[in-house]
Amino acid sequence: MIEKLKKISLFFNIEDKILKDISSFSFIKKYKKNQIIYYEGEEDKYFYGIITGQVLMYDVDLKGNIIPKNQFGCGDIFGLISQIQNRPYCLNAKCENDSEIVSIDYAKFQKYISNPPFSDRIIKMLSNQIMQEIEFNKLQKYDTTQRVIYTLLNFPQKFLRKKKYMLAKELNMSPETLSRILSKLKNERIICFCEKSIKLLDKKSLKKYLK
Repeated sequence: MIEKLKKISLFFNIEDKILKDISSFSFIKKYKKNQIIYYEGEEDKYFYGIITGQVLMYDVDLKGNIIPKNQFGCGDIFGLISQIQNRPYCLNAKCENDSEIVSIDYAKFQKYISNPPFSDRIIKMLSNQIMQEIEFNKLQKYDTTQRVIYTLLNFPQKFLRKKKYMLAKELNMSPETLSRILSKLKNERIICFCEKSIKLLDKKSLKKYLK
């Protein structure tokens, strides 16, 4: 258990004595692809860390369509904000592939939360999540091409970590439209596809699209 806890970013370089205590109120579970971890509105006492796999946080519209909100991978934690605010989970969470996830009892973990390095890491993590949500909400004022460009400039990691259909849904467009816009930018030599990543060749030209 201790060695697996060390794979979670929150527990990097934490002494074994503390990790041994945390392991006493935590448990590890293996999930299958598409298996639900929790639903929006559920109340539970745990927050979670991803040892292996990926987790999709999503909402559902009135027609039952999935609206991707965030995606977490190995080493990430999720569900912590709801525990800190003492409220039900605000989104649904399911595994994108076979995953191994540790569940941590928040009430018992609270004794560490105000002490460094946990306090610093949690504040940084929550600040990053809030800023990403604020920045990403700015997409609403842009057209389809501008939404792709804004994301390339501000959240390039989304093109690495998210499947194309998920990112397209998040940007409120079809996968075909997303592919067409990326191909156009590639043909204009503004971006290039380098193995599994996208390299920005001309940020100045990209920024002009947003004016």
